[in-house]
Amino acid sequence: MPQLICIDPAEQAINVTFELGETILQATHRAGVDGIIAECGGGCSCATCQVILNADWDETLDAPSAQEADMLSFAIDPTPYSRLACQVELNEKHDGLRLLVAKRQY
Repeated sequence: MPQLICIDPAEQAINVTFELGETILQATHRAGVDGIIAECGGGCSCATCQVILNADWDETLDAPSAQEADMLSFAIDPTPYSRLACQVELNEKHDGLRLLVAKRQY
C-alpha cells in the first residue's frame, strides 16, 4: 500500500498508508495524526487542516481551486506550499510524499 510521511506538530514522523483517491485528510485522520483539526469536516470551509508540502511534489498535484486558495488566506502563517489536507486527493504518484502538519491551525 502507498504511504505518506507526516511530520506532526511535535516533529514526530508518522508513516501513513493511503488508498488511491483518498484525501490527505482522510488518510491522516484514519491514522490518528495529531494537529489536523478539520473543523468543517473536510468541506473546504475553514483552514484548520493546513499541511505544508515539499516543492518536489508540485508536478504531481493539481493546483489549488479558487475556493481552497481563498480558505488558505485564513490559515495561520501559510507558505507557498501550504495546502488544505481535505483538498489534496492522493494517487499512485504520491507514494512517499512527505508533509508537515502546520504547527498551529487556528
